[in-house]
Amino acid sequence: MTHRTPPASPSNHRPVKMARMSDGMDLTDATTGMEAIPSYRPDAKARRYDRQLRLWASAGQRSLEAARVLLIGCDATGCQALKNLVLPGIAHFTILSPRSVEAQDVATNFFLHPDTIGRNIAEEAVKLLKELNPAVEGSAVVKDPAQLLQSDPDFFSAYTLIIASNVEPQLEMDLAEILWKASEKVGGPDVPLICIRNSGFIGRIEVQLREHCVSDTHPEQTHTLRVDQPFPELEKAARSLDFDSMDSMEHSHIPWVVILARAVSIWREQHGGQLPNSDDDAERAAFKDMIKSWRHKADEENFDEALRSSYQGFTKSELFEDEAVVTVSENSKNLHILLHALKQYTSQAPHLPPISPTLPDMHSSTTSYVALQNLYRAQFNSDFARFKQIVAETLGRIGLPADAIPADEIESFARNSGGVQVIKGRALKESKEMRGLVAEVYTNVDEQFVDEEKPIHLGLHLALLAAERFHLVTGRWPGSPEADDLAEENRQVEEMALSLLQSVVPGAEGGPETSEAIAEVVRGGFSTLPTTAAFLGGIVAQEAIKLVTNQYMPLDNTVIIDLVKSSMEKYKF
Repeated sequence: MTHRTPPASPSNHRPVKMARMSDGMDLTDATTGMEAIPSYRPDAKARRYDRQLRLWASAGQRSLEAARVLLIGCDATGCQALKNLVLPGIAHFTILSPRSVEAQDVATNFFLHPDTIGRNIAEEAVKLLKELNPAVEGSAVVKDPAQLLQSDPDFFSAYTLIIASNVEPQLEMDLAEILWKASEKVGGPDVPLICIRNSGFIGRIEVQLREHCVSDTHPEQTHTLRVDQPFPELEKAARSLDFDSMDSMEHSHIPWVVILARAVSIWREQHGGQLPNSDDDAERAAFKDMIKSWRHKADEENFDEALRSSYQGFTKSELFEDEAVVTVSENSKNLHILLHALKQYTSQAPHLPPISPTLPDMHSSTTSYVALQNLYRAQFNSDFARFKQIVAETLGRIGLPADAIPADEIESFARNSGGVQVIKGRALKESKEMRGLVAEVYTNVDEQFVDEEKPIHLGLHLALLAAERFHLVTGRWPGSPEADDLAEENRQVEEMALSLLQSVVPGAEGGPETSEAIAEVVRGGFSTLPTTAAFLGGIVAQEAIKLVTNQYMPLDNTVIIDLVKSSMEKYKF
């Protein structure tokens, strides 16, 4: 067996290490640590990034600080998105644009000075964006993106993420297709592409990616608490408690996890090993009544928590499956190898993933909470030892050394197996050509075109698609200053929109709501307003951070924003 090393070129791309999610300290460590609290202040970096570290922890920050972001189309919206990525500390950003600064750019883009008119827009924007965070590197590439796609397509694969802000429709499609084809190869680069399109107060954000692994979705509750199938030590501890003999203080601080584990154990004992039927109102009510019968007082918060979480007692713990984990090889992503090992792990009783070693906050005394957490930690250590052995055997079977996946990454996965998700994306071309899921959406929601009470987001999307068709035919945007007859251009866009709609819904008529959406899009002339740019830039940066850190569920895959009516709607096209 030979050790593998990270590749030097995108053509032989090796999946990157999954973010480590175990940087926090649990309560036991916090309450038993004996080291003195340091007297020194946090360093400048920790103070600068303090608030965001509370959201994605040091694991997410490390991913950000390794990210390289490319912006194509240096307009106000794109620069606002970059601003919100430079501030939290990405490693590097590049702006690709051959254009010169014009008066209209200065009027809308905060990162351009009036004195820069006539100079290259990418070089001038980089100067001011770099001032936001000295730790971030920035550069400008003064080349035509369309020509660069033809002469050096590998240039685009070298980035962690690409943002295309209001670029020409043909360039957007060509870029999306090149990235999509590159990701087809096993181990090839899967670079997410975020496309922005806005006109006046209307905006749309689209995300293209083939596959995205979310190492931590930050779920409110994790099924690995396993109260529906409590492990032996937890069940023994829950059944050993004598609720009737407890004083009011002790009884009101029993952790709700213990209460539910006890209720599940007794219910199974009385019902032939079966959980309450989640579809049976009577059984669910009886299960809750059993919990209520153990209360001493009506104001016990721990029992309120147990009742609110009672669904976990009759919701069976399940795992998602993905075809990519069935057969793994030395070129598989780390997450797929770990999922493959997890599938083998769960083939043995109790057919569940490793228990979570940490607990959510709950109403309990410190003593009871620490005792409960010690039970979970001990069980996790036992589960993890077995899981780690299966991972080593899997790596050996596919010809990789036992340390091919770092130990801390394996432990992070085991700790967070309940919060892992794999997103399968779709090619942007399908949405543009009204194929696939977008056709199904328009077929099934005709009422959005006739109901004035509903935001007409699908009408706005249709208007933007038609406007892009108009640009492909004429070489300019409808409603732009070059327009001679705005009413005529509005009519042409309506015809294109109706043609698109009828291609998936034969005989459909857009109606007055669709006409209103088209009129609003054309009226905007595809100009960029500072307020719209700031709003869209914030959303784009938020989604970019999700993709870079592999945390939280990202947009999948389109959001339409209507700032006239202060509304937005997400779609999976």
